[in-house]
Amino acid sequence: MHSPTRPRPDDHHTNLAIGALLGAGLAAAGLSLAYMAIGTPLVTRLVPGAATGTDPFAMAVLVWTLTLIAGGAMLTSGTNRLASALAAVRDRTRRGSMVAHALAAIAGEVQTVANVVVEGGRPIPALVVGPFGIAIVHDMAFAGSFRRMGNGWETRTGGGWVPAEHPLDRVTRDVERVRHWLGHGDLDFVVRVYGALIAPDTSLPRSPSCAVITVDQIPGWIASLPRQRSLNAGRRDRLVSRLRGSVRA
Repeated sequence: MHSPTRPRPDDHHTNLAIGALLGAGLAAAGLSLAYMAIGTPLVTRLVPGAATGTDPFAMAVLVWTLTLIAGGAMLTSGTNRLASALAAVRDRTRRGSMVAHALAAIAGEVQTVANVVVEGGRPIPALVVGPFGIAIVHDMAFAGSFRRMGNGWETRTGGGWVPAEHPLDRVTRDVERVRHWLGHGDLDFVVRVYGALIAPDTSLPRSPSCAVITVDQIPGWIASLPRQRSLNAGRRDRLVSRLRGSVRA
């Protein structure tokens, strides 16, 4: 699968902040222009003679009209950007709570560790440890809204849509990163690593190394993973301790 770009770890948060700041700036500038056109003698100062009804009066009306139009356009653009940024934050929070609730509902021998950094890369959002080994769970909404464009993918940021790697590639690469990290550590046992992408539906074809499931299917998918007999409770505790030692602060 083709990966046109690999966003940095905090790109989405940065873009949201930039979008919110830009929206606030545009809205403030629009309000300022509208106030200057209506509540101050800006036009009469820009066009001498406008207040006395002489020939420049038509020019004064034009300047006043353009100022109002520009202010209104900037205000509209700014409020739209602010609304988009707030909606993105709200959707991520709601979606994140749904995934967290689904993972928390898995009872028994399963533990979840979030924001684990391996090999100096970007944090992995959720690793589930159980008798099966490790399951890496990615949420498409957590990484930003995705859409397919031709043979590639794009993700929505505060500055618009930008090229992005395939969502399944992202999960697969994290699976390989964790396998390599565990294989070169101080563990004296093998750990199986699985990957899953949480999507709004299962229309996206899965890959051999990554399942595609919905939020409601998380418990069932975790329960379906085969048990690893060599991974007893003591080894799982060691594994969880190592993961927690790599959690991003």
